[in-house]
Amino acid sequence: MRIFIVIALSIAIYSPAEDAWCQKGPPTVRFGVAGVSGTNAHYYVDRQLGLFRKNNLDVELITFQGGSQLTQTVLAGGLDFLTLEGTLGFAANQKNVNLFFIAGVINTFPFTIVSKPEIRVPAELRGKKIAISRIGSATHVAVRSTLERYDLRSEKDFVIIQSGGQAERFAALRAGVVDAAIISPPFNLVARRLGFNDLIDLSEKGVPYALQQIGVRKDFMERHPELVSRFLRGIVEGFSYWKDPSKKALVTENVAQFLRLDTEKDREDLDETFRYYGKVFPTKPYPTLEGLELAAQLFKKDRPDAKDVRPADYVVNRFIDEMEKDGFLARLFGTR
Repeated sequence: MRIFIVIALSIAIYSPAEDAWCQKGPPTVRFGVAGVSGTNAHYYVDRQLGLFRKNNLDVELITFQGGSQLTQTVLAGGLDFLTLEGTLGFAANQKNVNLFFIAGVINTFPFTIVSKPEIRVPAELRGKKIAISRIGSATHVAVRSTLERYDLRSEKDFVIIQSGGQAERFAALRAGVVDAAIISPPFNLVARRLGFNDLIDLSEKGVPYALQQIGVRKDFMERHPELVSRFLRGIVEGFSYWKDPSKKALVTENVAQFLRLDTEKDREDLDETFRYYGKVFPTKPYPTLEGLELAAQLFKKDRPDAKDVRPADYVVNRFIDEMEKDGFLARLFGTR
């Protein structure tokens, strides 16, 4: 961990965004995302399509193996912007980082519960075993919150099994260790090909959760509000590409590069990624206060010292407000 923090500090020393103001060309900011996945592919697409450059900004996209590494780099001051789940933001703020949520990219659960072929409706999960990543994770919250809508209560009506990553969860399902598993698209297509059921698409259930928010340090936001605005406009314009069928080939070509997929052999997976996230991305990407409230409840259970955390204290809506007031969102999305 000490070595990692030294590396992160070197990032802050040698390439801070502030130095870019003294250079020719657009300023450069550092943007951290937690992992190479379909959920994070759109940031790479935004950069490849020149949407940040269009707003007179260069973005250095840095991928991490997970949220903990991302948070450590923020603690060391090595990032200007980052994506994060609500609970991670609250944890960082407990360490006096002063992160603010300025946009909501995924304000629900982008997961699918897949099951054995004989399980055809959610009610048939009663008494069954369901694989998640770990207790307290987004997958755990997603399963519990969604199945409550079907009058199924965790520990009482079904059994939660901690199985690790997505590949491990799916392996447990294939081996018959569990009866169902929660996974992210386009991995649901793999399950479907093998005869498993797409039992519940959680994104269609409307459960609010702060799964992926855009965070920024308070000091950076206060010094460079115009830069923050340009950064967010590049991201939001990117959403419109995912919602436009005529731009599908352009988007999926770049998604394939990011995920290292073959544009021909993996065409079905790429098409599903485009369809699914095009549906999930919001046309008014405010941070989800209701979703952050749920994240805060979970955080407080693990951190009794955080009983006074108030999500509203860490939400800044003015940048999205500006996009709505000046017609930017209407020009991108029309009445959608």
